[in-house]
Amino acid sequence: MAIQMAVVIGAGAWGGTELDARQGNETPVWTIVLTLLGVAASLYLFIKEANQMSKDD
Repeated sequence: MAIQMAVVIGAGAWGGTELDARQGNETPVWTIVLTLLGVAASLYLFIKEANQMSKDD
């Protein structure tokens, strides 16, 4: 699960960095937005998987 979370957050940060570079933004708006979305998505996946594991027990 930790690797999955790291990949999702890392993909958001990388994508945001690329978008900021292409647009020439001085402030890393896309990096911040996509990183936070990656954190939210990884937490959602973590909670979903944890609930499924608790139902199996």
